[in-house]
Amino acid sequence: MKSDVKIEGNRLTISRVFQAPRVKVFDAWKQVDTVQQWWGCAEAIKVESQIDFRVGGSFTHTMQIQGCGEYAYRGTYDDIVEPERIAYRAQSRAGTERVMVEFIDRVDETLVIVTHDLPDRTACEMVAGGFSASFDKLAELLAKTDTTPGDSP
Repeated sequence: MKSDVKIEGNRLTISRVFQAPRVKVFDAWKQVDTVQQWWGCAEAIKVESQIDFRVGGSFTHTMQIQGCGEYAYRGTYDDIVEPERIAYRAQSRAGTERVMVEFIDRVDETLVIVTHDLPDRTACEMVAGGFSASFDKLAELLAKTDTTPGDSP
C-alpha cells in the first residue's frame, strides 16, 4: 500500500496504513535505533538521530543525502499522547513548521496521518516525497519484525 498525499494551500496531509499494531508503529517514532532505519528521503544513505522523547524535548535527524551532502532536521515536541499522537515544531530553512502525527488503531493495522503546515505548495510537494519514501522504508521495516505489541521493530 502506498501513501495517500493531499495538498491544500500550504498544508500537507499524508496518510498510510501499516500492517502492524499501533504500539509498534508509535514506538518506531521514538526509538533512535529504529528511526535511523526508516527516516529520510529515498536518497538518504545514512541517518543519525538524537531523540529526547518528552514534551519540551527535542530531536535531530541528520541525513547524509546522496549527491547533496548533509541535511539536519530539528524539532521540539509540543504534545505526546502514547500511542495516539505526536505534535512537534520543526525548524527548516523556511522557518518553523507545525506537524501533527496521529496513530489510529485498526485492530492488526495502524493508520498514520501526518498533517504538516509548510510555507508553500512547493515545500509541501518536496516534503510529501520525503515522507512517502520514509513510510515505504517504515513499512518494510515493520514487515521484517515480529508484530507483537510493545516489541521494538
